[in-house]
Amino acid sequence: MNNYVEEFGLNPWIDIRLLDVEKDIETVHSWFLMDYAAFWNMQNASLEETRKIYDEIQKGNHMEVYLGFYKNHPAFLMECYWPELDEVGKHYSVKPGDIGMHFMVGPATEKPISGFTRDVLRHIMAFLFFQKNAKRVVVEPDVRNDKVHKLNAFVGFHYDGIVQLEKKQASLGFCSKENFINSLQRVNTSESI
Repeated sequence: MNNYVEEFGLNPWIDIRLLDVEKDIETVHSWFLMDYAAFWNMQNASLEETRKIYDEIQKGNHMEVYLGFYKNHPAFLMECYWPELDEVGKHYSVKPGDIGMHFMVGPATEKPISGFTRDVLRHIMAFLFFQKNAKRVVVEPDVRNDKVHKLNAFVGFHYDGIVQLEKKQASLGFCSKENFINSLQRVNTSESI
């Protein structure tokens, strides 16, 4: 277990490792077929197309893809990318240490767990700051994705306008390590995001 998990009181049952395309792609592809995954624009991709996309990503140098686990069962997907090599980097002044991030939570358990998505996002943010040494995390969620906007605010993101990307109109958001750590001080167990 990483030191920051205990230090910040993160869910000890959550873990993250690099995506193994051959081993993990069927699970990830099944998640893309779910209604709530519409914002990923992958619902029409076949298993083979999905495999090819992630195989190319993992062999390239623009992005890294991780699979998250809850009690050793696949639970979420996280992509981290370098904004200066991405479309979003054309819409703001990229700073050294910026890391972009996308995430999607899969159906990790048969019964929903209150606050689980919030716990996943906290782990992702801690991973990016303490394992990947991000200075700032950048997100560009679809403007229509209200649920993720609330989650992003909960972990310390501040939005800085709307940008038009090739496949979506997106809210451009930034979170510093300091803002993330400050967000962890706000423990509100009644909030079930």
